[in-house]
Amino acid sequence: MDALAAPRKSLYANAPYGARASLLRDKIILAACIEGWDEIFVVGSFESGKGYRYIPMQPIYRDRRDALWQRELGARHATGDVLAFAHDDHMFAPGTLAQLKKHPQAWWDILVPERVDEKGNLLDNGKDAGYMGGHCLLMKRATWAAVPWTSVDTEWWDVTLTRVWKEEGAKIMWTDDLTHIDLDQVPVLAIV
Repeated sequence: MDALAAPRKSLYANAPYGARASLLRDKIILAACIEGWDEIFVVGSFESGKGYRYIPMQPIYRDRRDALWQRELGARHATGDVLAFAHDDHMFAPGTLAQLKKHPQAWWDILVPERVDEKGNLLDNGKDAGYMGGHCLLMKRATWAAVPWTSVDTEWWDVTLTRVWKEEGAKIMWTDDLTHIDLDQVPVLAIV
């Protein structure tokens, strides 16, 4: 709901950033409440509401780096041993918490679900290139504490943090058993 960012649009998005407020309010938060997550935080420029805790944070850069600071602030307020993070246009698919029980925590420190669009088409989550796609993921609190989100300062933080986390010994696991949905993905056409 940042007034300066609202009219702008990402190259890979269908709608301007301002439209994400309704995605967050009407789909993502509602689905998380129905799913029964222990704590739900929205950090950034938004609004207070039912079923979640709003933590206001003014934009710093007005680019992808702000997500690092928002995630950092949310993690500092959360109390769980496993932290779930999602961009404001992504949501965990229904049934994620039940499926999560099939992934013993000894096998991973960061768990990256497959990424699909609303029609179920598979999208890139970084697996093929060997980095954790930062769109939506689960992380052990100890991993976050060892390497906080704000340890890097780059718009390409998902690639950079993957390297840093691996150097610190974090086990990153990509899984097709868990899914997250990108609610504002522009189809990418391949030219052959």
